[in-house]
Amino acid sequence: MASHPPSTRRDDVASTVKACLLSVLGSNLSAELIVDDTNLFDVGVDSMNMTELLLQLEQRFGFTLAPEDLSADLFMRFGNLVSFVASHVSAQ
Repeated sequence: MASHPPSTRRDDVASTVKACLLSVLGSNLSAELIVDDTNLFDVGVDSMNMTELLLQLEQRFGFTLAPEDLSADLFMRFGNLVSFVASHVSAQ
């Protein structure tokens, strides 16, 4: 069986980002409802839990975000956030 490390790596990142998101939101939101096209603001992300989410992601993945890295686009779609985190993890 052939393995595909890049997609597997992205899937691992997506799973971890989703776990952090659900932890921060502290809601009964179903993980299955969060897909690449999910608007994070629509599922309850606000400025307070956005900060907590970013801190968790920094700790979990071991990188530090620079203020210039941050934009509202990161939170417009779950897939945007996953791609952003994956690019920082692979850059290490």
